Amino acid sequence: MISDLKAKTEEVDAIIRRYLPKEEGVASSVMEAMNYSVNVGGKRIRPMLMMEVYRMFEGDPDEEILHRFMAAIEMIHTYSLCHDDLPAMDNDAFRRGKPSTHAKFGEAMGILAGDALLNYAIEICLECRDCEAILTRRHPYSGCCEFILKALCILTRKSGIYGMIAGQVADMEAENSEPGAVTLDLIRFIHEHKTAAMIESSLMIGATLAGAGKEHTKTLEQIGSDVGLAFQIRDDILDITGGEQLGKPVGSDERNGKVTYVSLVGLKKAREDVLTLTDCAVEKLLSLPGSDSENGKFLIGLVKSLAERDR
Repeated sequence: MISDLKAKTEEVDAIIRRYLPKEEGVASSVMEAMNYSVNVGGKRIRPMLMMEVYRMFEGDPDEEILHRFMAAIEMIHTYSLCHDDLPAMDNDAFRRGKPSTHAKFGEAMGILAGDALLNYAIEICLECRDCEAILTRRHPYSGCCEFILKALCILTRKSGIYGMIAGQVADMEAENSEPGAVTLDLIRFIHEHKTAAMIESSLMIGATLAGAGKEHTKTLEQIGSDVGLAFQIRDDILDITGGEQLGKPVGSDERNGKVTYVSLVGLKKAREDVLTLTDCAVEKLLSLPGSDSENGKFLIGLVKSLAERDR
């Protein structure tokens, strides 16, 4: 699994790099900040999930559309981190062991780089020159760009005020709330929107672009919810138990007096919930066509590994 994951990560990295903007022209400074932010690294979980689902559902071998959406979702994820790290939000000077965007380029450029990544993500999805030809070849009916539009709707909704941003707002407001006001239900809402929504988006877009039906896409949304919630609870656990490998300060939630899933239910229950959610996700994955394929087996292994990660 480890060697496969390394190879998959390298494949995803190479795909993303192809769509990064050239650092040229009057606005080259913001392009440099954008590229720095994306190239700082990361697990590339979201585009990897998208790719594996697309291939599990036997999407078109000509993967131009897929690759653009993979790059786009990583850019949107990166934009959210640029803004999360800003002094007005989490005020983090480091991201993955390196200076965060605003720490390296200044606060104004940290804001602009995030703005630019969000806008550019949508731009590269809409600029696919072969989109219509590819979809026409796979689905010879009128309105052949329907899949792209559906995928864009998923991408924008899950990253917007009904998805990731809703979670960010709730998280920010929770930090300023009265003692006892932050309940487990609110924490779950934050995790399901701030983190899980973009994982749901990854899985749903991979299926949508491959031509999967509504029922299977809905199942993948539920899987994304389970995986995303487990992922964020694991993050809360690592904030307490993790080490330098995290690339960011450990114990910051406790120092800042932040209410987390772990602080409400305890470490033991939090670990149990991560495993339960992961088992639910795997069970649903096994119900999907292609789950016994090479890509399906890798996807299941990836979901399991996220529950055990140390960074």
